[in-house]
Amino acid sequence: MKKISLIAILTSIMIMAASAFCFADGGFDLVSSYPEDGQTNTSMENLGVKLKFSNAMDSAEATAANANKFTIYDPDGNTIPVQVLFSDKEKGLVLVLADTDKGFVAKNNSEYKLVVSGDLIDNEGNTLGADKTVTFKTYNQRVNNMVNMAMMFVMFGGIMVLSLRQNNEKEEEEPKDEPKEAAFNPYREAKRTGKSIEEVKAEQAKKEAKEAKKKARKAKKNSEQPQEKKIENCAELLNNVYHVHAPAPVSKEDRSVEALKAMRKTENKASKSKNTKKK
Repeated sequence: MKKISLIAILTSIMIMAASAFCFADGGFDLVSSYPEDGQTNTSMENLGVKLKFSNAMDSAEATAANANKFTIYDPDGNTIPVQVLFSDKEKGLVLVLADTDKGFVAKNNSEYKLVVSGDLIDNEGNTLGADKTVTFKTYNQRVNNMVNMAMMFVMFGGIMVLSLRQNNEKEEEEPKDEPKEAAFNPYREAKRTGKSIEEVKAEQAKKEAKEAKKKARKAKKNSEQPQEKKIENCAELLNNVYHVHAPAPVSKEDRSVEALKAMRKTENKASKSKNTKKK
């Protein structure tokens, strides 16, 4: 009975161990990439791909074994020089960058393909199992330049329109100067009218004297216009408004109706006597 129990326990342990290895082999995979597979309009500067795997690959053995497991092909199918960087801070992060130090220059509006070998291993020795590919296309520089130029023209055109509109509004607000009369030329006027220079000068003198009299009459009329009269005593014009010559009494007795009437009579007498003296 004890032997049967022991055999059963050992069998269970072996099954669990085998299951763990199976899960470990199937758990290593490519999780995401940037650019994504099939993405277009990617940057030409620092051309490369950011890869995220499910397991870490930052051990010395794994980085050494995986150094040649990443390949980027250009549109003609030729391999380009790359740099492979393994992150020791973020689990499973790998950067595959085009090596511009070796003379690589990305092409405009061109398709590139990254191939990750199925022999890629993680820190535990698990392999990827199958090749992974990420295809991406760089942006069209010519189209981008045309769009940028169009945006610049639209922007500068808008600025010019706004500037002209502001200038026109400013000119409309500013008062326009009256046109100045041209200086009198007796010789030209004599030639135009067929009169003698003396006659032309005499007529111009009469005209100037008439204009001077007109301006003088206008100035005199403006000076004779009545000025606004300053009202000093509202009680003279309004019936219900009374001019108080002294402050109101403080005590309740002095503020009675009889006291106020008496005060009013005294003020009226004083006002009449003052007017009589003025006459």
